[in-house]
Formats: sequence, C-alpha cells, structure tokens
Amino acid sequence: MLTYYSPLLKKCNFYAQNASILAKRHFIFTKNQTYSKLFLIFADDMDLLSSDILKMNFEQPEPMPGDLLLAEPLMTDISFQRAVIVLIEHSDEFGSMGFVTNRRANYSLNELVEEISVNEEIPLYIGGPVHHDRLYFLHTLGETIPESIAVGNGLYVSGNFNAVVEYINAGYPVNGKIRFFLGYSGWEKEQLRKELDNFDWAVGKVTNAERILSTEEEDSWRAEVSMLDSRYLLWLNCPSSVILN
Repeated sequence: MLTYYSPLLKKCNFYAQNASILAKRHFIFTKNQTYSKLFLIFADDMDLLSSDILKMNFEQPEPMPGDLLLAEPLMTDISFQRAVIVLIEHSDEFGSMGFVTNRRANYSLNELVEEISVNEEIPLYIGGPVHHDRLYFLHTLGETIPESIAVGNGLYVSGNFNAVVEYINAGYPVNGKIRFFLGYSGWEKEQLRKELDNFDWAVGKVTNAERILSTEEEDSWRAEVSMLDSRYLLWLNCPSSVILN
C-alpha cells in the first residue's frame, strides 16, 4: 500500500483539508496488536494448513469503481484482516484507491469536529493505512450533499462538508447513510491486479449500499461474502484463526 495521487484523490483531499478538521485536533491512529504465530502440529507439510487452502484458484474479474474488495479469511496484514473495501478508483494510469468500511476507530466524529451539536455519537472508521490525518466520507445522499462525486452502485464520496454538518445537526439519520474515515487504502498501478492474481481478494458487487454503511467488523465481511457464489462457502466456515479450528 502506498500514497499515490490522481485527479479524484486530489478532489477528495481538497474536501478533507477544507472541512475545518485538521486545525482543531490531530489524531494519529495506533493499534497495539499482539502478533501470534500459528503453531500447526500433526502436519507433515505445513503448507497444507496455510491460508493457501482458502485461496480461490480462479481468475477474479477486473474491479470497477464502486465494487467491493473482500479480504481472504486468513490475510495476515493487520490493516486488512476480514476487510470490506469499497473501491473508489481503479485505473491503469493512477492505480487504485478505496476505503476499508468495517474497521471502527476508537473515537468519534463528535470529538474531532466541534461543530457537531447532536448528542448521538457518530463513529469514525479507519479507511486504510495511508494519511490517517485526513478525513474522508462515503455516503448515499447524492445531491443532498453538493459537490459529491458519484462512485457507483448508489455510493458517493466527499462533497461540501458544511452541508454534511448541517445534515447531521438537523437530526437526519447517519447510520446507513454516511460513514466517515480517517485515511484510505491505495495501490500503485498494476499492484492490485497482482494481489487479485494471488487470490488475496475477492471482487464483489455492492447489492445494498446502506448495508455497507451500517454493518461493522466481521459481520460486514460475512454479509458481503455470503453474497458471493457458493465457491466461497469455505470462507464463511473458516475461523478467524486456524488455531481456533
């Protein structure tokens, strides 16, 4: 994963930097994680019990903006374990960009934006390992938020942040309608294709945009994997760690 720049990302960053966010409070996301090695016994060939057994050995379709990337069940990268990513951009020229939609942060939008006046806590999510000091948002509100950028499948990215604040303070629903992210996930050109060829991801379609913006953590991953074809049943039956099996 890396930082990259494209016209769409520049627009997203413009809105992120003009949302009166960064001058108020600077959060750095850290997550302490104990890494445990998998000690698999009773196996002559350790590779037989590796995550390779869960990799789907068939060609993945070329993803489009608005599609989903679903992490294979035993992905070792802590940033993407059982991740559901909405792909925002994918091109040969600029690479790819998306947001992990199901990784909740330890603090809320209310803590970050003092203009939010509602008592309801509005959660923040970690969109990926790049630029945790910038706020992005994905929504289904379309023209309700001026300057929104259509992604596809009923999803939009960014827009006028003052309109977002007004929408929230007016008491309109947030859950299922809009989700806020610190950082994003990025791939340089051809990098994502290589990961797809390595069967690290399954490409899925957004069949319910509001579900993407209302479910969290493994529940979200399981809900979207269940929408894939029957070849992925093994993924659903796989524990989060093979030592739990």
